[in-house]
Amino acid sequence: MKDKFDALNIRKGHKKSIVALAHKMLRTIYAMLASGTHYQDKSVDYEALSVARNAPRWIKMLRKHGFIADTAAA
Repeated sequence: MKDKFDALNIRKGHKKSIVALAHKMLRTIYAMLASGTHYQDKSVDYEALSVARNAPRWIKMLRKHGFIADTAAA
């Protein structure tokens, strides 16, 4: 949102930029409520965050069930 505000602020001024961003936020909120979905920022890779957070647990479970050879025991 900050990038959008800065771009609008240069062209339209401070007050009009605030109103334009408020309008954009209201449209986004309405679309989310109408479709029943959660907000996902387009600049964030949620899949990579999920993998980074869960990878140690997944590897631990693969080792536990014998799909990955434990290097410490070898």
